[in-house]
Amino acid sequence: MEEKKVGWHHPVDNADQWDGFNEPGLEHFSGQPIVSLAREVVQNSLDAKEGSMAEVRFEAIQVKTSDIPDVVSLTQNLELCRQAAKDESKKAQSFFEEATKMLSSDKITVLQASDHYTKGMVGPAVKGTPFYAFMKAKGKSQQSNDTATGAFGIGKFAPYNVSKLRTIFVSTIYEDEESHIFQQLTQGRSILMSHDKGGERRHGIGFWGNIEKCQPVSGTTSEIPKWLQRSEGSLSKDLKGSTLSILGFDATNGWELQLALSVAENFFGAIFDGHLRVIIGDKFKLDSTSIFDFFDDEKIKKSISSYDNEPENFDNRLAYLTAHSGGVEVITEESEQSHLGLCQLKLIVSETLPRKVCILRNGMFITDSLSGLKRFSDFKDFVAVFHCQSTKGNSLLRAMEPPKHDDFEPARLYSKEEQRKGKKALADLAEWVKGCLRKHAKDPIHDVTSLDEMKDLFGDEGDGDNGKGLEEINPYGSIVVRAKPIRSTTPLSSAGLLYDNTEDDGYLGEIEGEGDGGGGDSGEGHGDGHGGTGAEKGDGTGGGKTGGGKSIGYLPIDICNVRSIVLGNSLRKIGFTPYSSGTVSVELKEAGADSDYPLAVRASNQGEVFDGKVRLDVKAGERVVIEVELSESFTGAVKVGAHEIR
Repeated sequence: MEEKKVGWHHPVDNADQWDGFNEPGLEHFSGQPIVSLAREVVQNSLDAKEGSMAEVRFEAIQVKTSDIPDVVSLTQNLELCRQAAKDESKKAQSFFEEATKMLSSDKITVLQASDHYTKGMVGPAVKGTPFYAFMKAKGKSQQSNDTATGAFGIGKFAPYNVSKLRTIFVSTIYEDEESHIFQQLTQGRSILMSHDKGGERRHGIGFWGNIEKCQPVSGTTSEIPKWLQRSEGSLSKDLKGSTLSILGFDATNGWELQLALSVAENFFGAIFDGHLRVIIGDKFKLDSTSIFDFFDDEKIKKSISSYDNEPENFDNRLAYLTAHSGGVEVITEESEQSHLGLCQLKLIVSETLPRKVCILRNGMFITDSLSGLKRFSDFKDFVAVFHCQSTKGNSLLRAMEPPKHDDFEPARLYSKEEQRKGKKALADLAEWVKGCLRKHAKDPIHDVTSLDEMKDLFGDEGDGDNGKGLEEINPYGSIVVRAKPIRSTTPLSSAGLLYDNTEDDGYLGEIEGEGDGGGGDSGEGHGDGHGGTGAEKGDGTGGGKTGGGKSIGYLPIDICNVRSIVLGNSLRKIGFTPYSSGTVSVELKEAGADSDYPLAVRASNQGEVFDGKVRLDVKAGERVVIEVELSESFTGAVKVGAHEIR
């Protein structure tokens, strides 16, 4: 009988070792497998992008079990592992029982992640190439440059955690650097556990492909099913890229949303900048034109409310995205740092913002809890986004990142001198950012404030001693009064602006009746009652009651996801989502430091303009987008309020 040349093969372990079920690389991503999968797959594609943008497509397909290459051998290997797992944990026993049962069914689910406009996973399968690093090397990541997002070679384990078979296939098309001929490599890999076969100990890791030296299959061949190959015909530049197929995908409920959420929260910078587009089945398309809409979607926000740290992270990422995208309300600062090179900070100062500094690298979110940039109690509400724009700086930052790419740790650098440089770079970064915040977001401090209301409690001024009389000198210096910021509960709009429909000045109705609207309960008076907060009858000019009468005004309604986009000197696009249905009056105000000033609307593409406001009908939960022309030129920050007309 001729020996099989292509198929599944677990190499013989001549050292009589034992690969247990609990592979450390897999355990690293076991907590949030879908989230980790999205982050690792997308960052690998970004690292391999060719040109300005990479595209990644995720799709779950149903595949006949009989169409899995050499499925008979794969089933036998899983069965041998099932028997060996009797001495392992219950977790291992359960896994292999479910895996063998799955391969006995007619079909299984396969998740495919395909990237486009990339170099592909460059081969051949020899040490030093990205293909070899991904499929065969341990603890090694072969990246195309020093600023690539991956660094440890651990991310390659993420796909196995969402496979009920711990098995994947990779098919890639790349251009050979020497011959400039396009090549296709296809190979499978399983991470199981040690087992005995034919009287020999076998390694836990096995490969599908050419059995000799566990090499991939080159080119197109009938041994590779159509669904698995990157191309089954001629190879060309347009087909370059890689396709990752995850067998036995654990398609948990809502996996598309989990993928989309992970992509959006981790790569919003690269997506907005046009460097990344991600398509997830027929449910989500994340690109520069839709990323704001994703974060504006109240249904998504509601759906993720049960996730860990949500929707807080979701709201914070929207604030970071708003700052990163720029606009009239965004302050931009740049600095040439000694170790990081050119650095940029984008900043928005506005109420309800989380007072956090987000660090991006190559468009990927790293952290918003960097040491030295965590506490800002003496600052106004703000949000800031830091981005190093130099190659040398990004290379240094990347070298300090842990495997999860969620911090910077100088101790990871290879020498004491490099560690010193790393610490200095981070200290300089933090100090520069805090300097920018002191410049733009520091609470104002008045050195001396006259408190006339309390003068009777202190000594009187006399005529002697140059007019100082009995005035005492404060031995500790002048009185310093620091304004403590009031944290508003008003939500931030997606444009970084505010809307407010809870304060008294948001009540735009008229009150008919007696009283001046501002007094107490002594004596009678007459007034127009404008600006009152109720229709309760009052008989004087004291506190809290207006004249009697009925309201013919407007009642404020709650709105969310407010957007204000400048289209011209006096043109605006306003978007919001109401919580209730009815006819509303939409009012715009100039957002001032101490007071807000009405902005009159001259024209609107929807509804009716009346008294400088826009009247239109709305439905609860349905997005409202209108374009308005202001009566005068204005491009600053605005507040948007809506009031129901009854």
